[in-house]
Amino acid sequence: MPSFKSDSSFFHKIAMGAVGSQAVKRDMTEQGHAIVELERGSLDAKIWKDPKRKRVRIPDLVCTCCGQRVEVRAKSEPKISMSHSPTIPERRWDYGMVSNDWIAIPICRKQLPDDDRADHWTRGMLVHETSYWHEKEWVRWQPQGTVNYFTVDAFRAVTPDQTERKGVEEGAETTLTWRACFAPITGRVQNISGAFITIAANDGKRKRAGWQDMALHVRRGDSVIANQVIACKAVPIPTEDRTCRGGLTAQNIAALLRAPQLPVRFAGVKLARIKRLQTLAGEIRAIADSPDEDIYVRLEAKAYLCGVLGDDVARAFGPALSALDKPDQLEAIIAIGEIGNESAATVLAEVLGDSRKDYFLRAAAAYCLGRLGEFPVARRALVNAFSTQSHQVREDALIALADAGFGALTELFAGLVQREAADIQAGCAEAIRWLARRSNPADVAARIAPELANAVSNENRTALAVWLSGQLSPEIMRPALGAILDTDARLAYTLTVAWAFAQSWIAPLHDGFTPPSRA
Repeated sequence: MPSFKSDSSFFHKIAMGAVGSQAVKRDMTEQGHAIVELERGSLDAKIWKDPKRKRVRIPDLVCTCCGQRVEVRAKSEPKISMSHSPTIPERRWDYGMVSNDWIAIPICRKQLPDDDRADHWTRGMLVHETSYWHEKEWVRWQPQGTVNYFTVDAFRAVTPDQTERKGVEEGAETTLTWRACFAPITGRVQNISGAFITIAANDGKRKRAGWQDMALHVRRGDSVIANQVIACKAVPIPTEDRTCRGGLTAQNIAALLRAPQLPVRFAGVKLARIKRLQTLAGEIRAIADSPDEDIYVRLEAKAYLCGVLGDDVARAFGPALSALDKPDQLEAIIAIGEIGNESAATVLAEVLGDSRKDYFLRAAAAYCLGRLGEFPVARRALVNAFSTQSHQVREDALIALADAGFGALTELFAGLVQREAADIQAGCAEAIRWLARRSNPADVAARIAPELANAVSNENRTALAVWLSGQLSPEIMRPALGAILDTDARLAYTLTVAWAFAQSWIAPLHDGFTPPSRA
């Protein structure tokens, strides 16, 4: 059944999921794991529309040292619940997972952002822990307390305490709930009665939580962290059992490739690619060529062949890029972006520059190119996209160049002085402005101001170069411009007016879509 969830609702949920996944990654890294994304996009909150991405249920994270897979179920309040379909196997809460896979449950509170800027936001974006959707609808997801971990088997071993059908907007699935008692504060277990567990904090504050009809997982005197599960029928994984055990071998990964579960095979192929295991080339090539294998796994296998063995990217992904199934085309673009080499960037650049391609493909190509900004072909393609007739593609290129960071400055300043290409000039000016706004003043003074001063210090300067100088702080630009302000009265007057406006209270009202840093 299709989901009728609104874009805004869906975005806020996946933004919370991305923040939760980032919190789990940090937590597991502290325990010695080397965590990477397993499910593509689990650490980001990009909404794909027209078409929507395939939602194959893959655990979100995996450790490249021990192979532990982790499904993240972020919650906005202390509870344990999971979406489930009793009739569609692919939508079961535990579809594709094996007994020893972990389920991590971080708690992410919704807060108002502590940001008083008046910027307006026109599309969904996740930056740090703040998500943006449409005009000034801001939500800050802040991880709270500890992360709880369970094995899949821990939930399979006990019957859910409650089954509740969701509404139509949520896709009409079912919600399974396992009752749990969470520590309300960080402290020590002071008392356990037949109905309540009392926690005492170091500052003397005490709080209690009910645990009746649950299994107890703490003892009196134990230290606990806020939001730690202290009672539940399902047994959480003890802290001492969550450290990375290491020992992931090529033989272990080979066994994953032969597993009956699609997500496990996918994990095997991805781990082989990340670890660059050429000894598994034969098995993975067979997966890539198998018509019986799921397209999601086959595309990951092709990414391995291109990234590890050097297969031609265009030839390997050509059939998927020209497939009738649009979600498959989209997945192909995302998989190419994960290859991460210059050949992949070249193919994506061709897609971005092809006006005959559907918008969703060009948008996905721009998104991936922004993450391949180390390659000149990626940066040039994004700059050239400013000359497209599609405003949407221009905006996607703008966002991607902002993601590419200072590495794109050479191409951006080259575009800024292109008199014969006004659209490219405008896009480059705005991309540099975004980069300057999201960077610390010392970096702007060292890396942007000198190049910009050079662009406006000659008679052939472009109007947008002057405008951009007026958008930057006068404390940064005046030293970079030096004596020219004393000798060029027109430039000095123009910048004085621009700086006066930029520092006034009305300036933010005229500002448009300026994303903060994703870093």
